[in-house]
Amino acid sequence: MERDKPLLLLVDGHSLAFRSFYAFAKGGEGGLSTKDGVPTSVTYGFLKALLDNCKGLGPQGVVIAFDTAEPTFRHEADAAYKAHREEAPEHFFADLANLQAILRDCLDLPLSMAPGYEADDVLGTLANRAAGEGWRVRILSGDRDLFQLVDDERDISVLYMGGGPYAKNSGPTQIRRAQVIEKLGVPPEGVVDLKALTGDSSDNIPGVKGVGPKTALTLLKAHGDLDGIYAALDQQKGALKTKLETDRENAFRSRMLAEILVQIPLPEEPRLALGRVDSAGLGARLAELELFSLVKQTEGFARLFSAEPPEPTVTAPAPASAAASGAAGDPAAPAAAEPEAPDSEEAEGRLPALRPELVTSPGALAALV
Repeated sequence: MERDKPLLLLVDGHSLAFRSFYAFAKGGEGGLSTKDGVPTSVTYGFLKALLDNCKGLGPQGVVIAFDTAEPTFRHEADAAYKAHREEAPEHFFADLANLQAILRDCLDLPLSMAPGYEADDVLGTLANRAAGEGWRVRILSGDRDLFQLVDDERDISVLYMGGGPYAKNSGPTQIRRAQVIEKLGVPPEGVVDLKALTGDSSDNIPGVKGVGPKTALTLLKAHGDLDGIYAALDQQKGALKTKLETDRENAFRSRMLAEILVQIPLPEEPRLALGRVDSAGLGARLAELELFSLVKQTEGFARLFSAEPPEPTVTAPAPASAAASGAAGDPAAPAAAEPEAPDSEEAEGRLPALRPELVTSPGALAALV
């Protein structure tokens, strides 16, 4: 690993957006809003987490991947895939739209997505390409599925938000090969084979019924991968052999569903290097959303996310009424309390499905990227 290589931060957009939303809106209700009722939980939580994490990283590039509303190839292969997830509430989408506009128009950060694929596939593809072009890659996410992308030799690691972006005294944990083995019992290349056997209830991936992590790890240690396990099926006995035989099709379909693709076609190749922050536009938009603690950090955003040092700007003070309205709209106001975020596994398991009308046409997609 060479420290002189530029650092690229890839952000799992919907993972961070949903986690920010549920940090303030328990059960999907309530949360932060302006005095006029404009929801701001997603915008505030996402931007604060992005700023706080980048202060220590100092990346030379940032790209944010989002899911689209179109069914993916996984949904077409298995109608049950993620079918149990509830639709996100209306105010989540309004908040997300404001966030994406700020990221794109004010921070000049590329948003990358690909109809027919998930954000994970976009992240895998961008990580693969960027590493090949000489970047060090960090992936910010609360999703353990992305552990399969970890590659020490190519300097690709995951910044895992296991405690949530607002967990007290806890930031993301950098996950390299040793940490994947420590947490899951398998190396990065074994993650999909593990999920093929155990399944994943949060994604409705079936796996092999009756095979838990302990048995799966024993099988993988003995035979290497899923193909090796089934090549040596005659060596198994009793109930375990029956389970493997009965769910052979489920096992291989589960591996397909769990595998993150790293060479998908992207509608548009995102710029990897930082652009130029519109400080005045950012400050004005944050003030409109009554996120006054973030308004005060406008210059910090500009320094971190501009390729060239920005010119100093004078930030207008918040109106006198901000203290009163800020308690509802801005958690940094004195009267606001900072809520605990849900555990990452709990939050990941209950992420709502995207509503079909979020992105409905190539033109709408092009407008986002």
